[in-house]
Amino acid sequence: MSRARVGIIAAWLLVMAVAVYAVQDHEKTLHDGQLVLLRLAPVDPRSLMQGDYMALRFEVDAQLRAEDGKWPKYAYLQLGAGSRTSFAGMGDALTTEPGRVSMRIRPGVRGASLGPNAFFFQEGQAALYENARWGGFRVAADGTALLTSLYSEELELLGNNRR
Repeated sequence: MSRARVGIIAAWLLVMAVAVYAVQDHEKTLHDGQLVLLRLAPVDPRSLMQGDYMALRFEVDAQLRAEDGKWPKYAYLQLGAGSRTSFAGMGDALTTEPGRVSMRIRPGVRGASLGPNAFFFQEGQAALYENARWGGFRVAADGTALLTSLYSEELELLGNNRR
């Protein structure tokens, strides 16, 4: 076997190993992560439903601020009834305070956010998500968060996602 072929196979195996690790890491977060709910902020109604996704913005994002031009690593959220959260601060280390959870801050072009700017669902399912008021995340111990579902004001799980 030529060196080039061995190199290609080794590179392919490395890429596959990294992909498998990433998928397993996310599956662990989905299975073991703590449920955290972030209140959704209003979005321009003309862009609320676009095809098979809903545009999202979270109220807590308005409280995230860069310090000296640098974003802190984590936002600290106070857990309330029903896994609802409120903003409790920011910092560069994971919080150890009881009743609080750390979520990684995701800096972007338009500021920072704790979650994605869209929630995707099957085409034709938009009506199931019209009453969404909370975004449900599973948060790992290291602050990694995955948006898993949307909830109504009464914390009713919306749609077909049952994670």
